[in-house]
Amino acid sequence: MRIAFFAPHKPIDHPLPSGDLIIGKTLHDFLKAQGHELLIASKFRLRHITNKPYKWPALYFEFKRTLKRVQQFKPDLWLTYHSYYKSPDLLGPYISEKLGIPYVIYQGVFATKYRRNYKTWPGYMANKHGLLHADHVFANKQKDFHNLARIVLSEKLSRTYAGIEPDKFSYCPQGAEEIRIKNKLNGRKVILSAAMLREDVKAKSITDLINAFAPLAAESPDAALLIAGDGEARLRLEKLAAEKAGDSIIFLGQVRREDLYKYYSAADIFAYPGINEALGMVYLEAQCAGLPIVAYSTQGPNEAVLPGKTGLLSQEGDIAALTENLNRLLDNDKLRGQMSKAGPKHVKDTFDLNKNLQEVEQKLISISSRRY
Repeated sequence: MRIAFFAPHKPIDHPLPSGDLIIGKTLHDFLKAQGHELLIASKFRLRHITNKPYKWPALYFEFKRTLKRVQQFKPDLWLTYHSYYKSPDLLGPYISEKLGIPYVIYQGVFATKYRRNYKTWPGYMANKHGLLHADHVFANKQKDFHNLARIVLSEKLSRTYAGIEPDKFSYCPQGAEEIRIKNKLNGRKVILSAAMLREDVKAKSITDLINAFAPLAAESPDAALLIAGDGEARLRLEKLAAEKAGDSIIFLGQVRREDLYKYYSAADIFAYPGINEALGMVYLEAQCAGLPIVAYSTQGPNEAVLPGKTGLLSQEGDIAALTENLNRLLDNDKLRGQMSKAGPKHVKDTFDLNKNLQEVEQKLISISSRRY
């Protein structure tokens, strides 16, 4: 297939890492590795475009350039990754119609609450237009699938799953030893967390985790919390951590994703509250390495974790419950061991990337064969 690929929210070569970016780039790279020809139709970022009229002239000229670029490429279909009210696809539906090719959205999102606010209504309507004109929509979250089913015909809607390559995050004893020696962790119970340290819900999640860990640090000097990630909130969080738990909390800075498996392997528990988390690839990676999860019972953790089987989830904002769940897993070797065995199986059964993307690929091939 020849595929025109577009990510309106954030180009897949954007320098700032995120879970959404990983999913989009993985989809693109998988299809390319399967022998399909892909064209990045545009790198124009449409985030909040409906509320930025000063960018509309630039969007008009980008539309013209993209139309010409895609015409020359002669694709079999247009594939948009992640369209929603903040970043509606204002190129794909119109260019696909002009060229007479199928229009497909992977990770479509729809929520009627955004039609009630005049600030979000334009983005809501633009996104709805794209969804209604799509030949097929993939939803990789149950909540999105349920909402999309209200406006997308069942034959045009598929529930799929994000995922990881399990072999890349399997437990590695050599990696575990390397990290434990490097950070002087031998003989200690290690809790690992990983997040971008932005001044938003990411920093709020880490703040809650620090506050939840503080009582454990006072009672169990052999417990350590490692935090992987960097961002503008790091200095503030380091100060808070020092005040609450002294040197029991270690900030690792940004860790390359390809090296994270060593840190997962060196830990006993993975903890990240996950406020407003969409899915959270780190939950999948950690479970694959055999780590029990401690998080809030918000959308992302609920999608990725089997409560009571591969992790312990608690109500958002309940710091005491976070502390209790961390303490329960630290003290209960048997429970930790059971979850350690269940985690990798859960990921392989539901979130095996190659298996899930092969299903997406077959659907795309079927759709492209029905080209107008």
